[in-house]
Amino acid sequence: MASQSLDLSGLPQKGPQKPRKKLRFVDVAVTATANEFDGIYRNKKYHAADFVNTLDRAMTAGVEKVMLTGMSLSDVSVNLAIAEARPAQCFVTIGVHPYHAVEMVEGGPAYLEKLAESLRAALALTPCPVAAFGELGLDYDRLNHAPKDVQIRAFKAQLNLFVENSWDLPLFLHCRAAFDDFVDVITPYLEKLPRRGLVHSFVGSTAQMQKLVELGFDISVNGFSFQNRESVDMVAVVPPERLQIETDAPWGEIKSGSDVAKRYLANAPPLPPSKKRDKWDAACMVKERNESCTIERVAYVVAGLKGITVDGVAEAAWKNSVNMFRFGLGTEALAS
Repeated sequence: MASQSLDLSGLPQKGPQKPRKKLRFVDVAVTATANEFDGIYRNKKYHAADFVNTLDRAMTAGVEKVMLTGMSLSDVSVNLAIAEARPAQCFVTIGVHPYHAVEMVEGGPAYLEKLAESLRAALALTPCPVAAFGELGLDYDRLNHAPKDVQIRAFKAQLNLFVENSWDLPLFLHCRAAFDDFVDVITPYLEKLPRRGLVHSFVGSTAQMQKLVELGFDISVNGFSFQNRESVDMVAVVPPERLQIETDAPWGEIKSGSDVAKRYLANAPPLPPSKKRDKWDAACMVKERNESCTIERVAYVVAGLKGITVDGVAEAAWKNSVNMFRFGLGTEALAS
């Protein structure tokens, strides 16, 4: 399928140069529990589970920290097991994505208490693998998963739970096609969110991004953020001190034929070899499935849109992610 044309007029014309040194990255959004990492595509099993192989490729690509997104209660044990096996590289979020709002609301107080118990138990582990509370928020693009009123109830219930427990964590937030309601819901809680949080995979206008920054949140971008003109204009002006980057793997692939790729990835290094899902090889990426080793391409596009170096994007994003989520690093690392 041909990539949809994107008007990039008025934006920097040339791709950024290769970095002067080896870069290090945090991928702040990976859904390890997605079917694709279990070899399942459209309900058909093609290959063995291979998430561990993606982590090896990530480390080779300089992705030293990976945050495993918690979508619902069922993700907690899976993500914690990965983090236990990779304690220096992998960290988790624990919470309920708006797609799972129905199971949370129908589960009532018992579901919320189980969520709280799961988080308390994970916070007590040594080393502590928990980086954030979430993923929570609103998504009106996919109302087939949960209607608006149910999503809002689940969002508020989790914010109330978080405040009641005074957890020393940032929030990992989702806001898609629901900006006004998102701001209305979260604003009354702001003074009780001392570490604020990250609005991840953000696709929206410059004015919306600026409002989120004004409220104290960081903004994370990925391939989804490069798909329309309004959003690329937003990426171009995200303040460097509030910028984080991610892949949102296994989704969010930057298509090689897209306009941003053709313009801004000219000097990007080649990705590892890939094969189709039915020709799976543990040493290769799977075609059309995204993974953390591609994050440098996100940095290249952001650098291109901003007209700055890839080094500058990577260093700012690393610092912002480590300062927010800590990842078990000491105070010296946080300050550097």
